[in-house]
Amino acid sequence: MILVVRLRAATVGDGSPLCGSVRRERSALAGNVADGAARVRHIYSPVGMRRRANRFLHVSLLAPVAVLGAVTFAPLAHAQAAGAPQPYVIAIDPGHGGSADNNHPDQLFDPGAIGVNGLLEKDVTLDVGLKLRDLLAADHVSVVMTRNDDRYVGIEARSQIANDAHAGLFVSIHLNSFTDPAIGGSLVLYPSTSSQPFAQTLSDALGRDLAPAGLSNGGIQLRDNWWIHLNMPAATVEGAYLTNPNEAALLATEPFRQQLAAAIRDGLLAADPAIKQRGAAMAAWESAQRRAGAALSSTTGSSLAATQPQAALGGLLRVLALLLTAVALVRWRREAVALASVTCRVGIGLSRFVNNRYYMRRRRLAVRARALERRSERDARPHSVYDELWF
Repeated sequence: MILVVRLRAATVGDGSPLCGSVRRERSALAGNVADGAARVRHIYSPVGMRRRANRFLHVSLLAPVAVLGAVTFAPLAHAQAAGAPQPYVIAIDPGHGGSADNNHPDQLFDPGAIGVNGLLEKDVTLDVGLKLRDLLAADHVSVVMTRNDDRYVGIEARSQIANDAHAGLFVSIHLNSFTDPAIGGSLVLYPSTSSQPFAQTLSDALGRDLAPAGLSNGGIQLRDNWWIHLNMPAATVEGAYLTNPNEAALLATEPFRQQLAAAIRDGLLAADPAIKQRGAAMAAWESAQRRAGAALSSTTGSSLAATQPQAALGGLLRVLALLLTAVALVRWRREAVALASVTCRVGIGLSRFVNNRYYMRRRRLAVRARALERRSERDARPHSVYDELWF
């Protein structure tokens, strides 16, 4: 006998079923409870605890770096907000250069004029040019030299150096010579009409500053086959005559060379007012940098950071690199171990490869040496005409 029991769905007063809604509510409640339990298990699981520990370690390591960077570079950032002004660029060309070399007879050299007292023009122009460079550097001018020592430099190369530096003015330093030793004085040459005002300003400065030494002012003169490829006003200063005994004697002394360099410097400053303006801006900016460095020194208590900000930056970067390396090793320690293992294997493989190549090369050289030795022994034996016959 089979007993069939049929359960009817519970109904409310109006006869609608209750099972579907009750099941949905129960399933939703069970799902919420399961999600909550899963979150609790995840939070207190080893993985969750490890992630929170790693996050706390990262914050603990990076926070001191952020504070140190803010304290160290806040004064410098304020001082450098406006940016450094661009200095005025002047190209100085000491004329001639180079010496004869018997070991390299094809090497070019150009001593220039030779004075009555044995002075070489190339040596005097280089000395005056270096003195002029130092004077302009004191005025916060950026100087580019076509040569800093005794070497030969062609005209085109000198022009290219000045053009590449985007110089605002170009001055070439030379000394004059003539067949008549009584001729003397200063002279300024210019390549084109666009450079004539610059040449005139230089000539006026030379005439004014060198007059106490007894030098006359020879004015300016057009020389249109020099410096024709320059992109800036150019002039050639013939400071004095090496063939004049009095002026050659002056050129042999340090005070007159310094006087000549100062005269050229005065002419350059008078030729373009922007030189003094940019120099003043550079001086103000450097003063602000020094004040910022002093403030940094008083804040951190380190004079090294004030005088050598690059060293402070390098130290901070090294600390930051070490901290980041520590964070990476903690965060990706398994990957780091695997990378170290791979690196060791690669290193061992490369070492074996290099050693094998080394020993193979030695083996080939030894075989070749033995072959050459046998050949030399065979060639050393006495020969006869019968050695060339075969049957």
